[in-house]
Amino acid sequence: MDLAELLSLYQRTHTPKEWFTAMIAECDHIGIAWFASAFSPADVAFLETVGCPRYKISAYEMLDGDLINAVVATGKPIIMSVRPTERVTILEATDYDGKLVPLGLSDHSASIYYRGKDQNRTMIERHIMLPDVPCEDDAFSLSPEEFARYVEMVRS
Repeated sequence: MDLAELLSLYQRTHTPKEWFTAMIAECDHIGIAWFASAFSPADVAFLETVGCPRYKISAYEMLDGDLINAVVATGKPIIMSVRPTERVTILEATDYDGKLVPLGLSDHSASIYYRGKDQNRTMIERHIMLPDVPCEDDAFSLSPEEFARYVEMVRS
């Protein structure tokens, strides 16, 4: 995807800033740890005003030094999606005792069923959509009801 396509996608799909207060309150109410994707240093500046606890950098921004530096400057955890590239090699992590550190999962499947019970994931990202809001990624997003069932499966 080239820069013009990404900018067009982000303009169509950004989360309105005025939604964050309600979304954060709902996450707090139901006990889901939230995070937000940042696509520019300006996004990071805004997200700091709402107390973002961790930042996600998408696969398309994984080499954006200005964005990564802005997130690093917050001192908060970074979640980074990666995509195959000749410039980056992804390694599995081990702790100091040589034990494999459980990795996260960005679930972009069309299924509402969590199939990772055999793996101890430290984090799972799943997209959610509102039934009355057009969504660019609806092929792999869940309705609020489906999302609730998914969370129950993960937690059980």
